[in-house]
Amino acid sequence: MDTNPALNRYMDRYFDYPGHWDSPSKCGLKLATRKDGKILAIATEIYRQNPGTPVTEVVASLATRVMKASGAAYVNFIFIEHTPDLGSKLTFYGETFDQVDFDHQDGILSNPVWTRLSREQVDQMMEE
Repeated sequence: MDTNPALNRYMDRYFDYPGHWDSPSKCGLKLATRKDGKILAIATEIYRQNPGTPVTEVVASLATRVMKASGAAYVNFIFIEHTPDLGSKLTFYGETFDQVDFDHQDGILSNPVWTRLSREQVDQMMEE
């Protein structure tokens, strides 16, 4: 079971963020500027390489940090949460992509809502 995903199409750098109780945490990150000018951010859970809080547990504060770091306005920001395949026979360890939508007020994202996407949908979103 691979619990240390390598840099790939959906992850070309690491991004540090404070987790619960300000614990140092890390995820994989891909920022893509689309043809329509929107910034597509893909945050990948990196399991053992992440010493702190998983992406899902702090997704709103993480997305806020990524949005600010990218310089994107909320209306031009799309956030995807990616969980890589762990190579297990158990389906809940398979690869998942979820677009996460948020409420937005004063530059802060809150109240995440996840929508499952296929790999093909994410690939298409990267090309738009």
